[in-house]
Amino acid sequence: MYDYDRKRKIGPVTILFLFLFSASMVGLLVISYLDRGRFWDVLPYFCVPVIVISLIFAIYNLVRRCNAGFVFILFFIIFTIGLVLSSVFGPFALRREALNSIEENDYSDAIEKFDSILENYPSSRYSGEALQRISFAYYHNNQFSRALSSFNNAIDKNIIDPGVLEVMDIRQDIYSHIARHQEEEDDYVKAADSYLSSIDILKQIISDFPDTNEAFIARYKIPQYLFNASEDFRKSGNTISQIQQLEEIISEYPESDYFLAAQESIDNAYIEHAINLSAAADYENAINWFLKYLENNTDPERDAILDYKIKRVFEEATPVIIERTADTRYNKGEYMSAVFLYEILIDFNPDYLEKTVDRLVESKIILARSSPYDEILQSISGKYINIPGFSLLIITNNTENMLKAYIKGPDNYMNSIPAGETAEIEIMPGEYTVLVESEDKEMLYHMGTALFEESRKYTEIFKGAEEESSS
Repeated sequence: MYDYDRKRKIGPVTILFLFLFSASMVGLLVISYLDRGRFWDVLPYFCVPVIVISLIFAIYNLVRRCNAGFVFILFFIIFTIGLVLSSVFGPFALRREALNSIEENDYSDAIEKFDSILENYPSSRYSGEALQRISFAYYHNNQFSRALSSFNNAIDKNIIDPGVLEVMDIRQDIYSHIARHQEEEDDYVKAADSYLSSIDILKQIISDFPDTNEAFIARYKIPQYLFNASEDFRKSGNTISQIQQLEEIISEYPESDYFLAAQESIDNAYIEHAINLSAAADYENAINWFLKYLENNTDPERDAILDYKIKRVFEEATPVIIERTADTRYNKGEYMSAVFLYEILIDFNPDYLEKTVDRLVESKIILARSSPYDEILQSISGKYINIPGFSLLIITNNTENMLKAYIKGPDNYMNSIPAGETAEIEIMPGEYTVLVESEDKEMLYHMGTALFEESRKYTEIFKGAEEESSS
């Protein structure tokens, strides 16, 4: 008769699984010691099959009245506890809690949980997701510097694709927030660089996603950030970089709300840079930079402030440099710049009048011909005078403003006639073009051609507004 109460021996399959389960425990302990992140990752994959197999072998051996069943029960209990622990502790549990915090908009708690994964379990399979999600969490929690560092780290590790529209839009916004914070800290150099980084991304959005709402907004943000960067460069003393940003606004964004402000700022920047170069004795470059201001302001309103700045640029410059630059502009047909430089040269070096008067007079008349002007008729000839070889032109200034006369012909002449005074100009006989310019910019030029005979006197009278109306 079969004895059911007799205990059975342990079978070879049971021995094999006892050995495998024991080795698994040892292996898990070794992994836990070497790499906690990997330990928590693999723990559920070990626990689930061990629990199922342990339960089967425990029942099988207990039915057979084999003591090995109790060992399998022990394995079942140990690995069940391990499975429970893997869902309560470790990166999986932290990830679950962090995702719940994000759903509740509790970004501070989510950051804490993701940061714990990255710090304590860097090799876990959840670390990549943690780095990705903590980047967005930092951004939504207004921790912009940390967000930027985290995004850059994730991009370097190929965890986040920098070409994704959402990522690009967030990163440009991060840079702009950082720039504003740096401005508050008076760190203008870094603030300008941050704005430029934001602009680079905005331009990429326009290029890669031209039909999106983000691209539409980018077209408005770029000139604003360019202007902000220019102001930061100005405050940091980097005038060249300031000018570069302003020139981009003027050339690329003429419809922008910042266009007029950029034009005004760039004029001041040109002059300031010219002053700095002149102070460093780099007079030739100083003059050329000042002429950039003149290109934007062909007929600037002279006042005490502008005259003071002109003095700082030109007063110490050698007349040879001013004359050479003026001649270069004259030869290129840039008569507005040439006139300005010749007049400055004469103002600071009156003895250069005779040397430069020919080019100055010709330049002024060329410019006047392209502008509206009142025609001067043949001057009224008077009696003969005893000045052999010359004619006499008398100009009477009955206006309230200074007049300047430019006379071009066989010889060239330039005279200034103060308000209420008369000038007598001896000129060689011949046919001349006469240009009379008022200091009042609202008054038109007076210009015409006249023939002056030898030993004759000619008179031109320029009346004031009241005289003109009464006549």
